[in-house]
Amino acid sequence: MVMNDQFTLEKAKAVIEAGRRNPRVRYSLVILEQCLDRYNCDEIFLSFNGGKDCTAVLHLLASVFLSRGIQLLTCLYVTGDPFPEVDAFVEKASEYYNLKVIRMKKPVISALGIYLNENKNLKAGILGVRRGDPGSENLQAFEPTDTDWPELMRIHPILDWSYRDVWEFILEHKVPYCSLYDRGYTSLGERTKTFPNPLLQLPDSPTCYRPAYTLLDDSTERDGRG
Repeated sequence: MVMNDQFTLEKAKAVIEAGRRNPRVRYSLVILEQCLDRYNCDEIFLSFNGGKDCTAVLHLLASVFLSRGIQLLTCLYVTGDPFPEVDAFVEKASEYYNLKVIRMKKPVISALGIYLNENKNLKAGILGVRRGDPGSENLQAFEPTDTDWPELMRIHPILDWSYRDVWEFILEHKVPYCSLYDRGYTSLGERTKTFPNPLLQLPDSPTCYRPAYTLLDDSTERDGRG
């Protein structure tokens, strides 16, 4: 999806208004409001890798920030072998949402350790984790990192969203997203291990795929991941 303008207060208000109609959006906004009540804006960051889940969280968080008059949002982008399309999307998103993007190399645990050591004011990281992700079944909205990770409060505003919930939100609010999702990718990982979802392949064209938001079975979201 093309970004031709910037994220505005009007768009932020549309998300806040959606929270009055949609219980899932309302709950996510409440979690983010609680986050900003507990921490100063310079004590938090968003973990952002260009994927659909953290893109939805970015749009939610930017709405809360802008509604409070906060202009600059900091994101940590940890990469390994990224798609050029993902890099390009992160760059465009940084302009659209007025982001300060910190780029670091994988592995995530060491990158996070270095980042926190260099920015000792940081206390909380916001993530686009959903309960359907591996190892996330028992997480809470506010969850400290495990003992073998750098100390940080993890915040999960869309923990109970489904794959369909994410795409309904993105499409309803015209949220910009990475172009790979229009080419059949439904879950993004390392470039050499991530492929279009075979369930979205067009029967009369082996190289063409339907967009990610047309996938009907949430359980097959990661079928394109090696």
